[in-house]
Amino acid sequence: MRGCPSLTPTQYKLALRHLRGRHRWRNRALLVLMVRTGLRISEALVLRVDQAWDGTAVLPRLYLNRKDTKGKRTGASIVIHPEAAAALTKWIQERGPVQPDNWLFPGQVRPDQPMIRHTGWQILHDAFIAAGVTGMAGSHCCRKFFSSNVYRALKGDLFRLSKALRHTSPLTTLAYLSFRQEEIDRAILQT
Repeated sequence: MRGCPSLTPTQYKLALRHLRGRHRWRNRALLVLMVRTGLRISEALVLRVDQAWDGTAVLPRLYLNRKDTKGKRTGASIVIHPEAAAALTKWIQERGPVQPDNWLFPGQVRPDQPMIRHTGWQILHDAFIAAGVTGMAGSHCCRKFFSSNVYRALKGDLFRLSKALRHTSPLTTLAYLSFRQEEIDRAILQT
């Protein structure tokens, strides 16, 4: 398998449990948002509060600006999963009063700037290593976990999964799917 692995459901739960301490609600919100929406870390970290929160509750959809997406070709409207909405609500409530133009995930040293990509990656990497992820445990594990869950929910429809991941080609999407040898062997034996 190329790149980072997909998380297993158990590893996802363990990673969430590992995110403790002073910034636990922020870090959990970041992890859950990425796992449940398929956002890239660069897309998640440049979100502003008003893209996810209307002042009283989480919006039903996230709207990504074209300039914040990979390739910068088109913006995106992404439905927010209830688990992500709950995590964002907890994070925003714990954070205290926020302005609509504040960063959803501000930097610690410079709150007027978004969290830097390396910091976000390190938070997720540490949680994944603690959860037993082997290999290249990084932020893209979230996107691969999202893709395998949506692929299963779509009953193997690669074209609609490609749309959910905002890929320009279904061939790119194939690289996101983790085909474990045990699953392939079991399918062969069932035929």
